[in-house]
Amino acid sequence: MTYHHRDHDNDLLTVSANTDSDGQPTVLIATTRDGIDIPLDRIEELVAGIRDTARQAATSGPPPEHVGRRVNAEDCPACSISPTPPPYPFLCPGGTP
Repeated sequence: MTYHHRDHDNDLLTVSANTDSDGQPTVLIATTRDGIDIPLDRIEELVAGIRDTARQAATSGPPPEHVGRRVNAEDCPACSISPTPPPYPFLCPGGTP
């Protein structure tokens, strides 16, 4: 599971299941360079997104891999959790996340 929030300036916050260097489950929280503005009425949604992602991280297997084969990046498990999407034409580059 990956939680995304895009603010009015088009900045992006991404919360995704990950693992640390020891292979332990973690939650990766990434934002675009300018950070992100979260309206107060959406804080509960953000907390729920982080909580759901943490639950998935605790039960998930290895991190997702890129599909490659020039599929749409939105359909690639690894591209969809990347804090920086691939450049236009938004195709999965293959390789490792």
